[in-house]
Amino acid sequence: MAAYFNRHPDKLDHFFEKPGSLEAFARILGRLQEDVAAQAIKIACRLIMRIGRQIADSGYRPGKLKWVKGCIDGAEIALDQSLERYMEEPEKGILENLVSHVRHKERQAFVMMLDFSYSMQSKVILSAITAAAIAQHFKKDYAVLAFSDGVFVLKEVHEKAGPEKVLERLFSLQAHGDTNIRLVLETGLKHVHEFKAKTGLLLTDGGWNKGGDPFQAAVLYDKLSVIGFPPAEHEKILQLALQGKGSSSLVRDEREIAGAILQCLK
Repeated sequence: MAAYFNRHPDKLDHFFEKPGSLEAFARILGRLQEDVAAQAIKIACRLIMRIGRQIADSGYRPGKLKWVKGCIDGAEIALDQSLERYMEEPEKGILENLVSHVRHKERQAFVMMLDFSYSMQSKVILSAITAAAIAQHFKKDYAVLAFSDGVFVLKEVHEKAGPEKVLERLFSLQAHGDTNIRLVLETGLKHVHEFKAKTGLLLTDGGWNKGGDPFQAAVLYDKLSVIGFPPAEHEKILQLALQGKGSSSLVRDEREIAGAILQCLK
C-alpha cells in the first residue's frame, strides 16, 4: 500500500474517505516517502481534528455557576431567585429584581501524557484523536507530553501552538524505548506547577518497566485520569486513577475513545 501511494500521491484524498483509513495510515506512515508522508499527515490531521472537535463540543465546560444581579447577555435568568427577590421588594419592579446565572470559569492547567513506547505505535491514531479533543476543549493552559523511557514535549503549557501543530509533532515522533510512567507524571507536575488546580490525563497500553512505582507522583495531582489500551491490565489502570482521584477507562478501538475522553473531562 505504501509503495502504491508513493507512486500515486494524488489518490490519498480518496483513500482517507474510506472507513478504517486512519488505522491503515498509521501502519504505512513510516514507509511513505517524505513528501508523500507530509501530504498524508495533513489530510489525516484534518480528519482527526474533525473527530476531536465533535468530542470537544460534547464535553463538560468547567466553572462554577454564580448569581449576579440584572439580565446579563448570554446568561440564563434564575427564575426562582428573581421571583423570590421580587416578592421581598416588589416596589423595585421586575427588572431591578432580576438575577442571572453566570458560569465563572476556573483557571486550571491540564497536562496530557501519551505513552510512545514501542508497543504504543499501533495506538497512535487513538492518541492523536485524544490530543485533538483536549486541545480544542481547553484551547489554552494545557501541555502535551509524549513519553517512553524519556519525555518529549509536544506543547508547553503557555505555548501558542494550535491542535494542528501538536498533531504534526506527534506524527513526527519515532516510537521507542521502555515505559517510565513515574518520570512523565513528575514532569507533568513541573509543567503545571504555577496553577492551583493540576489536572492530568495519562494514555498508556501497559504497566511501567522503568522508573519505579508511579503512585507517589499520581497522588500529587488534583485529578489524574487514565485511559488504557490493550494489553494494559485493568487493575493497574484503575489503581493509578484511584491514586490520582480521577477516572479510568480501557479502550479497545476508535469507537470507544470518545466516551473515555468525555468521562475524564467531567
